[in-house]
Amino acid sequence: MILQLDAFDYTTASAARLVGTVGLWEALPRITRGLPTARLLMVADTLRKEDILAGFHQVATEESSLPHGVLAYRMAYEDFLHNTVQEVRYIRTYLAIDPVLDENGTIGLLGAYGIQATTLDHELPRPFGRATIEWNKVKTDEGNVAALLRSKSIQTGGVLHPQILHNLLGQDFPVWAALHIYTYPNRETLDLLRQKAAMAQYNPGKTEESLHEASVASQGITVFRDAIGRGEALHTFQLHVYTDAPDMGKLRSRIETVRGALPLEMEQVYASGSLAAQLFSGEQLTQKDGTPLTTTGLALLAGSALSYRRRTQTKGVMLGIDRNQAPVILGIFDDRNASYNTVVLGQTGSGKTFGILLLMMRHLLMGTRLIIIDPQGNVDLGFLGEAVYQRSVLGTEQTSINVLDVIHDEIGMQVEMAVSMLRMLEVHRDEPLERALLDEALMALYLPMWEKPEQPKPTLAELKVWLDQSVQDKTRSTMVLECAERLSLSLQIYITGSQAALFGKQTTVDFALNKAVNVFDVSKLPQQEGTENGLRSALLAVLVANVNQGIRRRRAEGDRAPILFFVDEIGVLMRDSIIASYISAEYKTSRARLVGMIVADQDMPSFLGTTDGKGFSHGAPILANAANVLIFNQKDSERERIREHFSSLPDSLVSALSVLPRGACIASFPDDLLVVNILPSQFELQVFSSRLQDQERAKKTIEQLQREISGEFK
Repeated sequence: MILQLDAFDYTTASAARLVGTVGLWEALPRITRGLPTARLLMVADTLRKEDILAGFHQVATEESSLPHGVLAYRMAYEDFLHNTVQEVRYIRTYLAIDPVLDENGTIGLLGAYGIQATTLDHELPRPFGRATIEWNKVKTDEGNVAALLRSKSIQTGGVLHPQILHNLLGQDFPVWAALHIYTYPNRETLDLLRQKAAMAQYNPGKTEESLHEASVASQGITVFRDAIGRGEALHTFQLHVYTDAPDMGKLRSRIETVRGALPLEMEQVYASGSLAAQLFSGEQLTQKDGTPLTTTGLALLAGSALSYRRRTQTKGVMLGIDRNQAPVILGIFDDRNASYNTVVLGQTGSGKTFGILLLMMRHLLMGTRLIIIDPQGNVDLGFLGEAVYQRSVLGTEQTSINVLDVIHDEIGMQVEMAVSMLRMLEVHRDEPLERALLDEALMALYLPMWEKPEQPKPTLAELKVWLDQSVQDKTRSTMVLECAERLSLSLQIYITGSQAALFGKQTTVDFALNKAVNVFDVSKLPQQEGTENGLRSALLAVLVANVNQGIRRRRAEGDRAPILFFVDEIGVLMRDSIIASYISAEYKTSRARLVGMIVADQDMPSFLGTTDGKGFSHGAPILANAANVLIFNQKDSERERIREHFSSLPDSLVSALSVLPRGACIASFPDDLLVVNILPSQFELQVFSSRLQDQERAKKTIEQLQREISGEFK
């Protein structure tokens, strides 16, 4: 059986991951049929810019259906890919094994040992098709000459370390490597050690050299016995490396390069063509000979093969490059992911917002709708054109948001949400009598429209009328009358007072979401620095709720385009338990609506928000339901919080957070963990810039592109 294995990146892996295969190699006698052997196959391959472009074309919207503004952006993006992406050498890793279990059972078993395996979905790559075998080389039908090297059974030098194979695997010429592993069953191990011990003691010559050899052998046997006493097994390994070249001179040079790249003694295998073909096949090898190793040592060697990771995803858009200069391609709406959601953390100036905008805009080229809540008022995408782009500025006299808008299907939840909004507006102080009276009032206002949904939504003005009428009801107690009067007075500022433009009428903001890109500029909303609740929080909560209702309406109308919904300053909404519960519920269920929510904040305390009586952070469920996490520069003081909430991050990465440069982040995806440098094109730097000179250059660039497009499509 041959299975394809997923590698991991050494630079971001924990120490436990590097030796995590210990259990597998120790268990070989129990999980294999016949001899307890397995073979790791490593095949070099190249990721080219053509592969990246082809992957993008597979998921991108057809050019002919794109408006000119979007098409201009696509042209600039493809030029950027063509000029930026470099070839990346990577390794495909396979496991050849004869297991007791069937394929699915074996894949599950490997998963238990920390090895992600999948069914082979292509023919196993082989070093050559047909070849002529000569004593010192192999002549392939492709016209190359090749050689096979193997590790000597007796290794006199070299130290095992987690990157022992990486120099070999990183060569710029093709290499094929096979690591053959044999695990001694326990009884066979004890017999072997007794034999070796007896041989070490038997020394007829008694020469100084022979005495030294016997001493070294005895020490080695002691080491193995101690390891076995700790529960480890005894193994042998043999490493074979195949390489080829266009001529013998080049081949001899590559042979020496292979030898120099490994801290193992390697020898050439002559007349090796049939063995090379056998190594890279599903055929089992029966040999036991090789270099002896304990399980820990073998796990380091095997871990080195599995930790030479280069990201090879091509279906999606480019976020940036990793530490290996490999392109990081991401498709948020990958059906294999449990959710489409993303969490982003980063200090002001770390490049967080720019990175999010870049990722979203590139997804626009894949037919994704974008909804952006812009807290700074810096997002101007007018170059896309009116057919694509709509911008709504909140906090002006021309825009009003009704905090009593219906955002729940269940009337009880709607009333509870409305009461929370009023608390954030400081209409009430969360006292039992106030909550009870508001509950009564809101039920009376909402019930008619629950029976007839076409009726206008209730407003704060109508709520005040109801309260004023209650004040006149002399059948009520004095406490109730005083409470109603107090609540009515608190509403005055939002009806005829200074905040009437924001709250005094029905919602005038367009939440139809008819455009592909919808930006809601909230920079002009009131700022309440240092306060727990306030106008800004209430307005943002209603805004998010109305957007979600707009999404539901579009889905009901048959719109199936994926949607990315970006909410910055999410911590503002995490301060109130009711609002936080609503946001969390929307976040958890967004996948069913084909929505990827992107939520961002500066740091963990802000993101997590306040805690309830049991110490539960309102932002914790959002964090738990994120498929992707991007963490930009953080303060040193945030390290412990990051460690607490992202336990899978190695300490080396957590420690690096405070020195990450602008535009760099730690990216955690369902299938990967890596450091990414966000890479914008010159075009994107201009069109996303808030500087006037950049905007002027962007305008000229866009005009030029549109002229080219017009000429192209005449």
